[in-house]
Amino acid sequence: MKNRGRLIVSVSGRITIFLYLFELLVFMLYFTGNFQYFTDNNLIILLQLLIYSTLVFIAFAVSYIIILVIAGRNTGRRIGIRIAFTVAGILLTTVSYLVAQIIVTGLEPV
Repeated sequence: MKNRGRLIVSVSGRITIFLYLFELLVFMLYFTGNFQYFTDNNLIILLQLLIYSTLVFIAFAVSYIIILVIAGRNTGRRIGIRIAFTVAGILLTTVSYLVAQIIVTGLEPV
């Protein structure tokens, strides 16, 4: 049973890290696209992808925190650092979500 718990924590942690890195990649594509003169439609698509990936990341990050709390309680391991990094990721992605929403609102035609 312990191996199953470790597997769930490991897989959910890796999915959370992948989604965070994917969000950073999309943000970097948007940022470099501004300097390379992407069209407004492409920038809007990148921002919408950023918005959706942020929502998916937040959902997985919250579930990862719940899994960590349950697994930490059962195994007695220290999980504070992992939870702190996950909460920091949630805060950063929330800021990027709000910025993306503001920019999409400004870029869309009237």
